[in-house]
Formats: sequence, C-alpha cells, structure tokens
Amino acid sequence: MANILSYIRRLYAPRSHRRFMVQNGTFVIVSPGTDQEQKVQVIDISQGGAAFIYQGSKEDLETSGILKVLVENPSLEKVHFETVSDEPAPGSTDKQSPYRRRGVKFKWMGVMETADLMNFVKSISL
Repeated sequence: MANILSYIRRLYAPRSHRRFMVQNGTFVIVSPGTDQEQKVQVIDISQGGAAFIYQGSKEDLETSGILKVLVENPSLEKVHFETVSDEPAPGSTDKQSPYRRRGVKFKWMGVMETADLMNFVKSISL
C-alpha cells in the first residue's frame, strides 16, 4: 500500500525543473565509481535530473554514481546522480525485458557546474 501511495504522490507532484526530450542517439556513460561502466541512452533531461534506458537488470547498475557526458567539447564532463526510479522500459510487455528505464536526480553542484549543466541541457534538447 505504501508503494502505491508513493507512486501516486510522485505522479502528481509538480516538477521543480522542466524536462526536455533529447536528440535521438544521445548517450552518457554511467560510472558507479568502479571499473564497471555502461553506455546508456538518455531519453529526457532537466536541470534537476534525467531519465535513460539501459539493458540489464536493476542490480546491474549502482543506485548512485557519475554520469559521464559523451559529446564533443563538453563544458560539463560529469555529474553525480542518485536513482529516483527504476522500472521496465515503456512498451515492455514482459517484466523480464532486458531494457529498463531509470530516473535519476542530480546531486548538488556548484554555481559553475550548474551553468555548465544548463548549457549541456540546451545543447542536447529538441
């Protein structure tokens, strides 16, 4: 019951930051701080967080870590994150689907990093 209430609150809670769809083929590297890194496809992003699709199980990725940016001449190289949600990817009819959607929120950043993040969001948004 608590999970249902949490989901409903999250569904109707207003976002602090506007989400933007990203250009097709926008990828980042998820790095948990160990040698295991995974390339994932970003599906939307905001000043406060992002959502991406990845292949594997929920346990394959750490719940927090670093997103490394994969664009030429980035003003922002990496951003720390914390997982907010992780569920089967939209359109998956099978709960055992190898694709999952993860929502993350960005951890606190300094003023310069925040400005760099805003520039990065603008550069990959539609």
